[in-house]
Amino acid sequence: MKVLLPDGVGYKANLHTHTTESDGKFTPEQVKEYYRAHGYSIVAYTDHLYMRDRSSLNDENFVALNGYENCLHDGGGANADKAYHFNFYSPAPDKVGMVGVAKRFYDFFNLTLTHKSEKELAESPVLNGFCNPEHSVENANEIIAEANRLGYLVVYNHSVWSCHEPKDYLGLKGLLGMEIANYSSYRQGAEPDNLGVIYDYMLKDGQKLYCFANDDVHRCNENDSLGGFNVMYPDRLDYQSVFECMKKGAFYASTGARLRGIAVDGNKVYAGAENARSVRLSTDGRYAELLTGDKPLTQAVFELNEYVKYFRITVEDFNGKKAFSRAYFAEEFR
Repeated sequence: MKVLLPDGVGYKANLHTHTTESDGKFTPEQVKEYYRAHGYSIVAYTDHLYMRDRSSLNDENFVALNGYENCLHDGGGANADKAYHFNFYSPAPDKVGMVGVAKRFYDFFNLTLTHKSEKELAESPVLNGFCNPEHSVENANEIIAEANRLGYLVVYNHSVWSCHEPKDYLGLKGLLGMEIANYSSYRQGAEPDNLGVIYDYMLKDGQKLYCFANDDVHRCNENDSLGGFNVMYPDRLDYQSVFECMKKGAFYASTGARLRGIAVDGNKVYAGAENARSVRLSTDGRYAELLTGDKPLTQAVFELNEYVKYFRITVEDFNGKKAFSRAYFAEEFR
């Protein structure tokens, strides 16, 4: 039997976070305290167009990942224009420097909004100069490729909030993953409950990417926090192990439900769950299956046919909360 996802509690992580260093209302230290108080062990700091070394926040019970959120759109109205937002995650605590930065957004967040000093700006250098802000798949792919060259991991954020159609995300290349749930956007009414459909569109486009559930926290209140998280299984709770855990996909995404391991034995898939109302198998083709029962489900067993190129699991609990596995591809389970 091949274990694809461990059966364990894991570490809770929010991988999309804003602080007073961009448009958030809490300092990095306050954000750490807030999430630690709610059982989280990992937070990625992804302020808009600003990243710096977060090593001072790390301890034996907490890992702060360095990152930033990049944005590309060439219109004037932020609530109407299409906008690419990507989170970039650094491979090392002391590796900082941003690529794909559009000057007008950089100036807004760092000069107009937060009035950063020269010292603060120097802590977050812009590499290779400012970029073309044009909203296009081609421009986005160039920036993603440069980030990958630096060893960064790139995640595509809140596709519905971004006003995107399939032509805006089909053809993207080099992504680690996409947000299958973004709690802040959901609370604003922008995110539907069927984002798995967009994930499948991207997978069927040939993109081998993972899925994440994030808060996109700005205020640390019920409107934008504690509604999307990732359960991660790093070898150790330290920066490098957490980064490698993300890179290899040893996690699942959740809005509150719990997955308890996924394994494959021959053509059978075994998926564990806690207090599940349903467990769903999705694949690249028409073959799919939904299991329900009179009592809460703790395990589901599915059979794969020989044509399946990928599968993924969705668990829904009795409160309507969901857990999403990433897609597992044929070379991983055949």
